[in-house]
Amino acid sequence: MEKRDTVVYIPYGIRGDKTNEYIFNMIEMLEKKYKVTGNLAEPVDIFSMLRTKAVFLNWVEGSLDAGLKLKLGLYKMAGTKLVWVFHNKQPHDAGSDDELVKKNMEWLADQADYIVLHSKSSAQYIPHNKRNLAKNIYIPHPVYEKRLSEERMTELRNRYKISESDFVFTMFGMIRPYKHYEDGIKAFKELSPAGAKLILAGRCIDLKYASYLKKLCGHSENIILDLRYIPDAVLDAIIGISDVIVIPYVNDSSMNSGVMMQAFSNEKTVIIPNICMARDLAPQRFFYGYKSKLEKAMLKAYQNGKDMNRDLGHRAYEYVTQHNNLDIVSNRLNVMLDGGFRKKKRGKRR
Repeated sequence: MEKRDTVVYIPYGIRGDKTNEYIFNMIEMLEKKYKVTGNLAEPVDIFSMLRTKAVFLNWVEGSLDAGLKLKLGLYKMAGTKLVWVFHNKQPHDAGSDDELVKKNMEWLADQADYIVLHSKSSAQYIPHNKRNLAKNIYIPHPVYEKRLSEERMTELRNRYKISESDFVFTMFGMIRPYKHYEDGIKAFKELSPAGAKLILAGRCIDLKYASYLKKLCGHSENIILDLRYIPDAVLDAIIGISDVIVIPYVNDSSMNSGVMMQAFSNEKTVIIPNICMARDLAPQRFFYGYKSKLEKAMLKAYQNGKDMNRDLGHRAYEYVTQHNNLDIVSNRLNVMLDGGFRKKKRGKRR
């Protein structure tokens, strides 16, 4: 029999593309042992399927159609493992009554050989839970590379007119309505903290939402809106000049936060609602959690001052570099694909 030396990773991306760095990291770890492609074989290409160790599926819940299901079913028949990475309770742009998405997620959970979780607390949300809970495997969300540059940070402070003594709250990422960035703006305006700035940086393709955010900010000199694609070097500098990263994702879909991990990877603490990843890390006490009152969490962070928040960020960095480093993630991926995790009793996690 042909050696299974290939992994299909969906979606696929390479460094240099305007793609999620999480995808790059996962692919590069898998490439240490496998050939990684982003393309599924055609139904007649059984030999490619027989050489494939696993198909990784990320964020396909809204695009899963009959053709894709057919191909995945053929891969399973050829002995390929299906790995569904369970990122969110449901796609962020799907309504809670979206029956097609619900059925797709149930199909993925039923057909997957492994369901990868990046937060242990998210196991309770696996579809058809009693049937599929035993498939879950916890693999830590990988850390990001720390790339802070004092020169770029100084340039950015000058561009944004932020002094080193200013207390800086920052929100960043793709600017989409489900992330509720307006809550961060409203809380900041309500607090109106002396000597503080709020940055909102990221690309917004929803012109109506962008207009709403601009109107909400008004002409405040203490709120900096940078609604464009942010190159990695600039984003690193934005994180670097920040004291606290604000993540106001109070919604029905989020379980994990790449922004949270990116902040910790750069020695910054965060303010984040009670999502699954935050629940996992809450005992470490190096960030600000909240359930509904964002302004209270922002006030506490502000009152704690720059030095205490710097210490929280450092503790978070030490934790994730120990528990979420690429060696640990890579090892768990390889153990999973080699079948090294024994079957467990229902309700237990690997």
